[in-house]
Amino acid sequence: MASSSAASFFNKIPWTFLIIIYLVTAQVAAIPLDGVPGFVLIGLGVFVLFAEFFKSGDIGLSVFMMDVVTSVIGLVAATVLLCYLVWEMGQPLTFYHWFGYTILLGDTIFSPLNSFRTALRNFGVGQ
Repeated sequence: MASSSAASFFNKIPWTFLIIIYLVTAQVAAIPLDGVPGFVLIGLGVFVLFAEFFKSGDIGLSVFMMDVVTSVIGLVAATVLLCYLVWEMGQPLTFYHWFGYTILLGDTIFSPLNSFRTALRNFGVGQ
């Protein structure tokens, strides 16, 4: 029973927001992403990709819709942060910024596709 509630809790967390929170925190604290903070971002990005892909495997309709909505909100928030850094702060973007945004874009595209593919398989469509 405990693993079921843990899996349910795991499926409800929008993991992509961890990347946005990390990037915003690094910006506010004026921490450059070169070196260890950038490597932490890469590790966090890989974790988020695996977590979101795993989470989108077998889900219900409400969790699927919440996943799609949070993915789009995450993508919008990342785009706002990117525009703010470039246009308002005049800051050049580094590889680590682009890596974080690529992870968010990939999650927005591939998690719903994986959920849809799994739903088709679960309903026996195309067999």
